[in-house]
This record gives sequence, C-alpha cells and structure tokens, in this order.
Amino acid sequence: MTVPRLITIAFSHFCDKARWALEHAGVPYTEDVHMPMLHWWATLRAGAGRTVPALVTADGVIADSSEIVAWAHARAQPGRGLYPEDPAARSEAEALEDRFDEKLGPATRRWAYGQLLGDRAVVRALVVHDAPAWERRLAPAYVPVFASLVRRGLNINPPAVRRSFDRIEEIFAEVGDRLRDGRRFLVGDRLSVADLTFATLAAPAVMPERYAARFPAGLGVSAETAAQVERWRATPAGAFALRLYAEHRAAV
Repeated sequence: MTVPRLITIAFSHFCDKARWALEHAGVPYTEDVHMPMLHWWATLRAGAGRTVPALVTADGVIADSSEIVAWAHARAQPGRGLYPEDPAARSEAEALEDRFDEKLGPATRRWAYGQLLGDRAVVRALVVHDAPAWERRLAPAYVPVFASLVRRGLNINPPAVRRSFDRIEEIFAEVGDRLRDGRRFLVGDRLSVADLTFATLAAPAVMPERYAARFPAGLGVSAETAAQVERWRATPAGAFALRLYAEHRAAV
C-alpha cells in the first residue's frame, strides 16, 4: 500500500492541523517539507495547485486541511475519529471548524508575520528550518523576496495586524465563554475537529511546546511579542489550546 505523502511548510499552523488529524486517526504518512513558495514545485507536480497542506494519496490529491481531516476521519482506527457521531454535535463541531479556519487562522498568521518580518535573521532561521539542503542554499537571495511578497500578499501593515490582534481576542473570548461551564472539549466529551482546529490555529499566538518544536531553537522575538504570547497563554482559551497540545498531540 502506498503511504500518503503530506506536502508542508514546517511552521504552518494549517499544516499542523493536517499532521495532527492524520496522527490522531492513526493514519501513517510521510512528510515532504519545503520553504514557503518553494513548495510550489512539489504541489504543482502533484496536481495540488499552490497551497499547503496537500496530501498525495493513491486515490488523488487533497489540498485543504479540512478535507484532509475528513479523509483521515474516514480511515481512523476505532475510537480515533474526529467528528461526533451525533448529527447535531457534528454540525456544531463543523461550524466551529469553519469559523476557526476562516477567522482565527488568517488572524494568527498575519499577527505572527507582523511580529517577525522586520528581522531578516529571524525570517531566515524560520523558513529554512527542516527544509531540503538545496532550498536552504537559496536563502540569502530568497529571504528578502519572500519577506516582501508576504508583506504585500498578506497585507502585513500596522492597521491590518491590529485588526488581526482584535480578531484573536474576539475568538479567544468566544472559546473562553464556551469553556466557562467546565467542559473539557468544545463539543462532546472527547477530542473533535473543533478542538484540534482551535488548538492548531491558535498555536502561533500561544506557542505550545509541541508546535514550537517546528521552529528553530532560540528563535528570537521581541520582549513585547513574548509578553503578548504569555498574556494569551494565561487566558482560558489559551490555556485550553496548551492543554490540548500537551495531552493529545504526539511529541515531535
């Protein structure tokens, strides 16, 4: 049997959503890591367009993290599925997944890039981590181009970064409200796609240890950024994301 190949960018939170789903479901896979934009040769060759994660399977290519979750769920080992069996609970979990995908994921990505792009050494350390040797050799010429394209393409400017900060605050408050009754999971009594999606897409804001392992050791950030991460970690939603990674995410 052909083992699925997951094409990724090492530090992408949407890629970590796909990794976690496959691992939780007990679906074996190999990972094909690339630097941002240089992943295009792999995804285009596989027929997946330009986005990651992309899962190359014997049945075709799946180029969306939510679709990868659904694919993994359909092949999960007993008791390792990610969707509640109750139809109403499943609809609730899928609605939360959609909200986190559409609102939280883009917000944490923009906020994180807003903190990092000003330091070329940090950007270089980040993008080359775990990448193939031939890609790493291109870093001196690549990093300035990458930083410029990301700044324009993702609208990385102070007003937009501030809006993303506010969106993170909004989603964290919503999740905190859901957790107020003492529940351990967002929907139902076991880990679901809602929990996994929140934890992974919140990860750039709270940096769980098992997500941070995808980053180079000693990656420098400003004292202000580090303090904000600690503030988010201290919220009920941030603590929830950290617990999910600690208790339900395999060590990297």
